[in-house]
Amino acid sequence: FEYEKEVFMPQPAVRRSHSRKVSGTFPQGAPSDAWEAAVDTFLAECRRRNLSAATLENYEWHLTGVRARAFLKDHGVKSPDDLTVEMLRTVETDLAKAGLSAQSVDTFHRILKNFLAFCLREGLGGSARVLELKGPKLEQKEPETFTPAEEKQLLAALKDRPRDLMLTELMLRTGLRLQEVANLTVDDVMDSPQGAFLRVRQGKGRKDRVVPLDTPQDRLSARLRRYVDRVRPKSRTERALFLTSRSDGSGEPSPLTPDAIQTLFKRLSQETGIHVNPHKFRHTFATRALSAGVNVMALQKALGHTTLAMVSRYVHYQADDLLNAWKQRRD
Repeated sequence: FEYEKEVFMPQPAVRRSHSRKVSGTFPQGAPSDAWEAAVDTFLAECRRRNLSAATLENYEWHLTGVRARAFLKDHGVKSPDDLTVEMLRTVETDLAKAGLSAQSVDTFHRILKNFLAFCLREGLGGSARVLELKGPKLEQKEPETFTPAEEKQLLAALKDRPRDLMLTELMLRTGLRLQEVANLTVDDVMDSPQGAFLRVRQGKGRKDRVVPLDTPQDRLSARLRRYVDRVRPKSRTERALFLTSRSDGSGEPSPLTPDAIQTLFKRLSQETGIHVNPHKFRHTFATRALSAGVNVMALQKALGHTTLAMVSRYVHYQADDLLNAWKQRRD
């Protein structure tokens, strides 16, 4: 079968909530059939389970978006019962030929199989044979981390931009996700008899957690409080930790959004020639924590992961660590 031209263009798996409403229904003009009804039921169950808006948006895009509509139309799929292994092989092969990464094709594969597994459990149709089909093999890449020299260069480039400097230091020292940083408020910087920590509210998976701020070598909490007292714009109502310099029209500064933070990092990349992205900070934090002897269970909690297997995706031996360990083994 053939897709329309726009289907072949790589597209992000998730659409921002401000640009695409998660409705749980097919776009206007799509045929009403058993497949659409099953998708509506599946998304309703996801909402009942209180899955995040990003997850719902991801599911809806892959089950009702332009790729899904072209696939259903080309194969005449009107019910989960109509989907065959051969159809799924064909669509994934064509997506790969269109230039989509193996990761993007694998995301399509996993979401479609999650949906079909739900249909089978709920008696909405589907074939157990389709669930046996394996997705594309993903390339195992070494996670990117910042070297100490790169970190020094990044912080030096931000010395005249104190807000951006504090934000970058915070991500290096805590491993928070992009949305989690944007969600922080001044009230989330807390103290306990054991030390200062950040309260991370409703992180990925809608889980709250705490992340320590200080180490014996570094008092990040002290710098964070100085930032709040001396740098952060004063506001009568806004409690977000990181604010823009522009007001929202009422004279009050606005919270720094994830998109604005991404723009900050793109600018920093251009200024320094160093590839900067939110997950690189997270990889760096996890790697350094393990190298410093942090217990892997404690690191799992700090990262906000539910299993140790997920932690291993972010953590790796740095080249120097591996070479030193190998040298000691020979000696």
